[in-house]
Amino acid sequence: MVAPVVLITTGAILTNALLVMYGVVNDRMRQMTRERLDILCGDHGELLDEARIGTIGRERLAEIDTQLPMLLTRFTLLRRAVMLLYTGLALLALSVIGIAIATLLDSEALGNVALALVLAGTVAILAGLALAVKTLAFSADAITYAIQRTGTLGKR
Repeated sequence: MVAPVVLITTGAILTNALLVMYGVVNDRMRQMTRERLDILCGDHGELLDEARIGTIGRERLAEIDTQLPMLLTRFTLLRRAVMLLYTGLALLALSVIGIAIATLLDSEALGNVALALVLAGTVAILAGLALAVKTLAFSADAITYAIQRTGTLGKR
């Protein structure tokens, strides 16, 4: 019973960290969407067309339009990672119950089911971690793009 409990604790800590990242990406996407609307909004609340937006506004819109899909990809991966971790935690919690029942009833079959639940829960947590690692690769894309793009502004 110790191994599933340690895995549950570790999975809960990892899930908490991913939920923080998920929230940060969510907030950033909302800020960028709000910024996009602010750029497109005229003095009297009308929607401006591209010709009525200044050069810097058009530049920022182009950045936002490129970065938002990158952030959405990261957001989706984080959501999947969290769901896999939650699935793993649920399987591990069921395994603890299975181990207790198998011990109480002295049932080898229930013990094997509990072991399968531990293995499935561990695989789900590892898959969630793999997706979390993949999000790290995407996290640099948006900021790298913005830095490269703004670095070339004066060279146009």
